[in-house]
Amino acid sequence: MNLQRFLFLGAIAGIAAACGSDSTSPKVVTPGPAGLVRFINAVPDTQSLDFRFTDVVAGVPNVEFVNLAYRQGTQVALQRVDPGTHHVRVFLDGGSTDPAVVSQVLADTNVTFQADVAQTFIFYGAARAAAQKFLITTDARPALAKTSGTFGFRAINMTAGAVDVYLEPGNTLTSVPTTPAVLTNVGPNSASNYITPAIAAATSNYSMIVTTAGTATVVASVLLPTGTFYVPEVTGVSGALDATAGSRISASVLSGFIFPPSVAGSRAPVFTTTAISISVDKNPPSGP
Repeated sequence: MNLQRFLFLGAIAGIAAACGSDSTSPKVVTPGPAGLVRFINAVPDTQSLDFRFTDVVAGVPNVEFVNLAYRQGTQVALQRVDPGTHHVRVFLDGGSTDPAVVSQVLADTNVTFQADVAQTFIFYGAARAAAQKFLITTDARPALAKTSGTFGFRAINMTAGAVDVYLEPGNTLTSVPTTPAVLTNVGPNSASNYITPAIAAATSNYSMIVTTAGTATVVASVLLPTGTFYVPEVTGVSGALDATAGSRISASVLSGFIFPPSVAGSRAPVFTTTAISISVDKNPPSGP
């Protein structure tokens, strides 16, 4: 009888404890320390690739960087990754379900990630020659205030020759630079340092123009995104919208990736010219 009474009282205590916690109440969850990572497919002569962490399943971005075709990855934001050393592999993908295809490993490496350090992994080189490798950049993104009137910008050159980079003001795309280069002699398969140009005027923008280093020969140009300004909450109508990165928004940070054409006749998407892809490395600070 005493044992039964003890068990009954214990059950009541458990129910009371459960009822004392309101599972629907909002809770503030503070994320733990993390590094940031992004993978870019710059292999111009093969099918889509999967970039996967094979040592753990939690605390790493294992779904964001799969089935990336040549020149893809720049559209994916930097992702959180638990600090420490992780095992990373690159697999063939291309939408295949054939184990003989998707089990092929193109790269296999251990990488150490540090808290609050952003890194970009650019996988490049000719697959047909088994010459792929990683270019790893530590992304020392400038810390800019919302009132700075400047934005962060760098170029990452994945072509075979050195280039000069211009930021030509204007709200329409141009490939004719009339101002001095903002970055000079950016070598092949390398990243420049970040610079902090003035933001574009409210109705203007910048064209990023790339020329062969030391010449006026234009190899590619693209209009930067302008970004969007913070939109305050309208009570009872809509919530606040944070600013997004662009040339008109202070404290934005952008990178311009310069890619060569894909290899004709390969399984890569057909790109016949050198082109630029713009990535957002950091959005402006939240709030007004």
